[in-house]
Amino acid sequence: MKTPTETILTFGLSSTMATLVNNLVSSFEIGTVPLTIGTVRNFVKNNPSKKICLVIYNIDPEHPRQTRVIQLIRDFVGTLVPFLVLVPTSHLGEIKKYLNAGADDFIELPLNESRFSISFLILLEMGQALGQAIPRQTSINPATPVTENVTTRDGWERIVDYFQGGLSFFSPKSLVRLAKTEHISNRWQQLRRLGVGGFGSVYLIKENGTNRLAVAKTPHSPAMNIGVLRSAAILKRLVHHPNVVQLIEVVKESGCFILIQEYVEGPTLQELLEGGISALDKERYFLQIVSVVAYAHKHKILHRDIKPENIIITMNGQVKLLDFGIARDLSWQSAEGSSAGTINFMPPEQFEGKSCIASDVWAIGVILYIFATNAVPYFQLNNHYPMDIDTTVESRAPRLINPALDVGLERIIMRCLQKDLDKRYATAIELENDLRDNFPQFGRGQFLPS
Repeated sequence: MKTPTETILTFGLSSTMATLVNNLVSSFEIGTVPLTIGTVRNFVKNNPSKKICLVIYNIDPEHPRQTRVIQLIRDFVGTLVPFLVLVPTSHLGEIKKYLNAGADDFIELPLNESRFSISFLILLEMGQALGQAIPRQTSINPATPVTENVTTRDGWERIVDYFQGGLSFFSPKSLVRLAKTEHISNRWQQLRRLGVGGFGSVYLIKENGTNRLAVAKTPHSPAMNIGVLRSAAILKRLVHHPNVVQLIEVVKESGCFILIQEYVEGPTLQELLEGGISALDKERYFLQIVSVVAYAHKHKILHRDIKPENIIITMNGQVKLLDFGIARDLSWQSAEGSSAGTINFMPPEQFEGKSCIASDVWAIGVILYIFATNAVPYFQLNNHYPMDIDTTVESRAPRLINPALDVGLERIIMRCLQKDLDKRYATAIELENDLRDNFPQFGRGQFLPS
């Protein structure tokens, strides 16, 4: 059966917006169709072979019932098609209503091209990965739906030259393997729950047919969908680094977006610390940790929750940095306004809701401190940040615990743990360069204790 034409439906885009969309899909065999609320019904009805991969709707500030328009479009295209709305600043207070009406993600206007491109490509890949025979409702009356089938596509391995230009942080080919059905349960078999937290539940799953293991991060409710999409976009930006957990796909089920990630087998760094780690392994692990964080900082990604529990070590000694759930892409997001994180790895500014790239450097410094002394620079059992943290850290230099530690390495550790941001490394890139310049033999087990 002939593969249907993939299509993006747009509503109310300006010429500049339309040009940007066309540039983004220029390497794909995807059509863009501008519609209005008055023409969408006939288009869907008269083009049953076209596979709608994405809807982009530009909010009309002059229209009094924007939520109803979104609902109608959603009714026509079906529940699974990704839906992106562009929202003027004057209507940002209505975002929750737009999401409840059927939108999946939003972009604030005026348009930030980088921000738009990231969300656009994430949602487009999801739309392309939709599975076989997705029912498309062509009646606005849910009591008497009329459905038409969209044929399954087998997959694609196209190289996208555009990604290698201004969007080089994306993989040169899609990471999203195409699902055979629209339901995660029909492609993946749930084996057991690995954990639960504020974000949602994490399950170990197995792919039917291949028995490949993966991890499904399922949010508690659709209200957390935006956070899932933000995490997916960040993982895509970091896909080329071997120490980042890989994103397999994003799927939508029961109104929730679910992250499907690679399953990394091995103990956490925290578990290894409790049993003891050799000097050689400590140095090798730390080089990988600082490498992946430096790579993230190069792409303006702030992790905000670097700690031994979020680092897995594989059987061959490879570090994998996990949990980008509270990470921020500083190329378009602000990191301020939230004190989320883990207290014993948070610098003062992060606790105050003023995180920055250097906040990750503090967390790396705490890990290196632990490697050097088998202790933490400070420890807090309650939920209130210690007001004397500056005194505590400065008075407990690592050589007071481990006199054999190299003076130069102590200098690096203490620079990571400076409360004054002007005295701390601004990025992990600076830290990595300083470590390699002054300790070229670091990584051979000569500088840290077992």
